[in-house]
This record gives sequence, C-alpha cells and structure tokens, in this order.
Amino acid sequence: MTHADASRTTTPPTTVLRTADHNRGLNDVLAIVEAMERPSDHLLRITARLTESTDDPTWSRPNVTVRMNLGPAFDDASRVYTVRSYDSASGSIVVDVVLHGQTSPMMRWAAALAVGDTFGLTGPRPHFLIPDVPGRRIALFLDGTAIPALHSIIEQLPTDVVGIGWVTTDDEVAFAELPALPGLELHRVSADPAEPDGPLAVRARELANPASYVVWGAGERNEMRAIRKHFRSTVGLDKNDVAIFGYWKEGVSNTEIDLRRRENYERILADGGTLTDIDDLAIEI
Repeated sequence: MTHADASRTTTPPTTVLRTADHNRGLNDVLAIVEAMERPSDHLLRITARLTESTDDPTWSRPNVTVRMNLGPAFDDASRVYTVRSYDSASGSIVVDVVLHGQTSPMMRWAAALAVGDTFGLTGPRPHFLIPDVPGRRIALFLDGTAIPALHSIIEQLPTDVVGIGWVTTDDEVAFAELPALPGLELHRVSADPAEPDGPLAVRARELANPASYVVWGAGERNEMRAIRKHFRSTVGLDKNDVAIFGYWKEGVSNTEIDLRRRENYERILADGGTLTDIDDLAIEI
C-alpha cells in the first residue's frame, strides 16, 4: 500500500465529534498534496488542492481550521490545523506543520508525506478572531503553534489597527514571516523555566493600562488559562473582549485532548445544551 493509499480515508477516529450540531456547514474533502516546503528547520509548509467545496466562501475567511485525517497507517489519528492561506483560483490551502521531533502520528505522517499524496480533511471551521471594539487597542499572546492563525488574521486586519503582541517561538523565520502593520508591535520571546506560568502570562501581567485592550491568544492550555484568568478576573474585561484558546497541553497527546472534549460535549448534550455552551478552557484535561 502506498502512503497516498494509507492516507485516503476521510473518516475521523471515534474520539472526534460527529454530531449534526458540531459539523454543521463542514465538508469532508479529499486533498492532494501539490507542494512541500521547509521555510525553517522546524516548519513543514504543505500546499494541498481541494477536490471539492472550493466555492465555499468560508475558506477565504481568516483563521479557519481543518481536521486532517492521517489514515490507518498512522493510527487513524486526526489533527486540527489552521489554514495559513487559501487560493480561490486554484482551490488550494496552505497548512504549516510545526516539527517537534517526536514520534507522534502527526510527526510520522509529516515525515512520510510526498507530493502527490492524498489525505482526507473536514472543514472549513471558522475559528475565533480578535474582538472588534472601536477605539480599543489589541493585545496578542501566542506560541509558535498559533503563528499560522495570526498570519491569516493580520492579513485581513484594518491597516490602522493599533496594538502589541508577544510570540513564544525559537523559529525566527516563522516569526519574521508575520505580516507587518504600522501600528502593531510584535515581540518574539523564548520560553523561560523560571516563569512557571509561561513567558506570555508574565507579559500579560506586565501590560500597562490593560483595560484599554481587547485580547486574543492561542497556545498551551495552562498558559492560556492563566492569561484569560488575569484579564477576566483581575483586570475585569468583559468575556466578549477576551478571545483565548488552548491548542495543546504540555505532556498530553492531542488524541487525549480530543477525547476529553468529546466527553465534555456529550455531557452538555445530555443536559440539553448545544455547541455554543462549550467553554473549552474550562474542560479539565
């Protein structure tokens, strides 16, 4: 069996939500790998052409995600990634995969991937954007896993936006590729073991006049929870002014995170709730 054959499935594993509420507006699509680049040692950039649903306008929105199904050769695992960019003329998406050197299903899949391979995906799912409040500056807190999301968001921000942001990454190339806006000041920071909550949480607590900002953040769950707690509980920002998401958790596989999310969602459904009742950072993982 070729790698392309192994990756052809479009059926996600049982840890993934598949209710009508959760999957409303999504498409199961087969994608063909058209190009692969290595902008840096830690980054694999994949260009893949969609074989259907290319007329869906959601693909062109900022910060949309897809669930990539890796196939039976890779434990039938699936992983959610942000679409860095979409070319409506060719129907192609660009996805960046951070290479962390471990032997997870995603890292094995990425190492074996070749131009011409196919894989199934589910999407596009619009993800959270920077809160839009006239007159307020923006504060950004993210790690390397959220650079593609921020890239797509900045490309569609108004050019007169004013704000500041911090990105935890050792990948200078990925950071340098972020679009520049005159009023948006971005800083690259490194992880520091002496900062138990993480370097982004430290910057959040040091932000001067925090009530004058809206906040967007994405990265490791514990650090994102600390940042959200600071801005919501200590600063007192409204929940609609703080958009923060935990992509991953130190020491926990994404498969386990998916399972916990599904269990939480099933409890909400059993109590008569819907997808909008989910507070992802409140899930104990």
